This record gives sequence, C-alpha cells and structure tokens, in this order.
Amino acid sequence: MRRLALVATGMVIGSGAFAGSTAAQTAPGGMRMPCHNATEIAKQLNSKYDEAPVAFGLQSNGNLLQVYASEDKGTWTVVSTSPQGLSCIVAAGKRWESMPFVKDDPLA
Repeated sequence: MRRLALVATGMVIGSGAFAGSTAAQTAPGGMRMPCHNATEIAKQLNSKYDEAPVAFGLQSNGNLLQVYASEDKGTWTVVSTSPQGLSCIVAAGKRWESMPFVKDDPLA
C-alpha cells in the first residue's frame, strides 16, 4: 500500500497539478508530501481528478484529515490540513470503495 501511495503522489507531483506549491513536509519514513493552501488543493483535486470530500476527522495534533474521492474514476486522496490552512497530501490511490458505518462491526 505504501508503494501505491508513493507512486500516486509522484504522479500528482509529476503531472504539475500542484505546480508552485508553497511547501513540502517530510512524513515518517522520509516521504515528501506536497503542501499548499487548503482552498487550492481542494480546487485542484476537483478540477483535475473530479474528487470531492467524502470523509473527515480531527487528528490528535489538531489537523483536519480529509478523504477526497471520485466515484466515477475510483481515485482517492488523503489530505491533512493544519489549523493555519496548510494542506498536505499524505496518500493517494485508486479503487476507492465506501463502506457503510456499522456500529457493532467485529472488525472495528
């Protein structure tokens, strides 16, 4: 899975989708994550990949974690946004599948 995320992130960076990014952060394991303001990343994911937010949660460090996905294309992107509005792509891939929330799921 890590390899898929690296390849997908590389495709995003290589395609120029985020040309002119304002920053990059290093994730655990040394992977560089493209970062930009939250509005610009959301706009690019929508226009280039037809992705829209489908899930979100608050991380323990105060960042907002969002999952963007395209039902038609089956692609997905995970974005972490700081309270200051800097968003970083932490993972991306293909074959997104949504699952219903099950309260008493034995796997949860």
